[in-house]
Amino acid sequence: MMGKIIRAGVSFQEELLKSFDEIVRELNLGSRSRGIQEAMRTFISLNAWRLPGDQELAGVILVHYSHEEHGLDEELIDVQHEFLDIIPSMMHIHLSKDSCLQIIVIRGKASKVRELIKSLREVGKLKQLSHLLIPTC
Repeated sequence: MMGKIIRAGVSFQEELLKSFDEIVRELNLGSRSRGIQEAMRTFISLNAWRLPGDQELAGVILVHYSHEEHGLDEELIDVQHEFLDIIPSMMHIHLSKDSCLQIIVIRGKASKVRELIKSLREVGKLKQLSHLLIPTC
């Protein structure tokens, strides 16, 4: 069931709105409002984990790294073993001979997720670490 609809006025630069409308049409979203709602949900998903408090989150953390970095695989696994209470699953993908991607599935309190992300970054030598997290309620 959807909640109450609230109308809000928003100002945009002309070129930004043109680009947005083009994407809304291309994705066949039906309306600018629907596109803005999706954009807001994405913004919340990308940033909710940063908020103080302990809301429940679910999502994935992507870790891209070089297989050639000696011991990096083991360090990443060691960190994950410290967070088994919020990591129900992990997938390892070989992108090339020397490049790997780990997809870490998480579900847990935001404070614990922040701790996990910090610990993974502290391993260092990563090509990239990104995530997509959503509130579970």
